[in-house]
Amino acid sequence: MSRLLYFSLPLPFLAVCFVMIALDGILGNVDPEKLDRQMLVRVMQIRDFRQFSPELVERLTLRAEQEFGRHSPNRPVFELPALEKRVHVYFQSHRSEQQSYLENNLTLMAKIRYMQWMNAYKSSSRIQKAELMNGIVADMNYWQEIYFDYLRFLGAPEPTSTELIQNFQRMIEAFKVNASPEEVMQIDSFAKDLSRILFAGEVQKSILNLLPDFR
Repeated sequence: MSRLLYFSLPLPFLAVCFVMIALDGILGNVDPEKLDRQMLVRVMQIRDFRQFSPELVERLTLRAEQEFGRHSPNRPVFELPALEKRVHVYFQSHRSEQQSYLENNLTLMAKIRYMQWMNAYKSSSRIQKAELMNGIVADMNYWQEIYFDYLRFLGAPEPTSTELIQNFQRMIEAFKVNASPEEVMQIDSFAKDLSRILFAGEVQKSILNLLPDFR
């Protein structure tokens, strides 16, 4: 028995080593281009991107867009074990003021993409602006549908148009944190242009939905 105890002593240490090796890609240095889909999700869940360099966050944003974005060959599918699904349902229905790492990271990544769009829009010609805005609206509609897929997976109600507008406004306000006065003006100006296009698109969809009733 004493010999068995002696030889089993290293086992907890070895177990810790194996866990650390398995988590090295998550807890150690992050190389966005080498992250597979599952590892990318875990990094987004348990790492605080605010501690990363702007260059690394930009690379992570691009990697996430390549893996999950509108042009990705594999649209995100929400399939979770029952226990993990219950955890998501609980936190979705008991939201607090304290943001999770994932929520903070998504906001930061959205800000990076928003600022890139804003700067590109500012320096584009009229034709280029129209093309860029069409792509932005398509991206936003795509991510909204992904969000709705997630809510349907949880059995949660979809937000109303008013709630979506409020969420958009909160996101814009979050983008203005630590921004210079000039950047705040640019963020607000681009948000107005974007809101106008989004509103026009919603009105057009509503009209098209009503057209069959007049046939």
